[in-house]
Amino acid sequence: MTAESPDDGNRSTPSPGRPRDGRIDAAIISATRELIVETGYSALSLSAIAARAGTTTAAIYRRWSGKAQLVHEAVLSAESIPAPDGSGDVREDIRALVETVRAMFDSPEVRLALPGLIADTVADPQVHTMMIARLAGNLTAFESRFGQGRRDDDQLPMLAEVVAGTAIFRILIRHDAALDDTWVDEMTELITERWPHPTA
Repeated sequence: MTAESPDDGNRSTPSPGRPRDGRIDAAIISATRELIVETGYSALSLSAIAARAGTTTAAIYRRWSGKAQLVHEAVLSAESIPAPDGSGDVREDIRALVETVRAMFDSPEVRLALPGLIADTVADPQVHTMMIARLAGNLTAFESRFGQGRRDDDQLPMLAEVVAGTAIFRILIRHDAALDDTWVDEMTELITERWPHPTA
């Protein structure tokens, strides 16, 4: 059985034994980011990542279930969705949300990884759950602010679909279209003009 066999890939939690070395984690994450920019997502292999990081594929599988989970953690910003600050300025609260989504997606490694990562995320329930949780953030606070209830058991609020979905579409379909200040301004204006405000 090789280090990259499917049986190894089913392990999503570390094996008992010595504590994980944070330096190896950091080296793997760094190597993943570098190689995505160099080779793209489809050509990225765990063996190449391991070689660049100075470790083994077995060490990667002790930390991540496979390529999709590793790339998800490596390239998507862990910055949390900001909660409304209670200032009463709806536009500034929404702009802070849009800025956070831009920070999450607007990097070369995300743009290169996103098409393949999305396909693998759909096929991997564990990574899919991670993606939904990251996009949902603490948007419940925004829902309450704007009088929106969660749709049935939906984990992803409409607000996240509007902002993150627009960013993803722009990257996938429009390729070189920028997630710049103009995009942030236009998204903020679009949402604050049309999103229902709570009644007094």
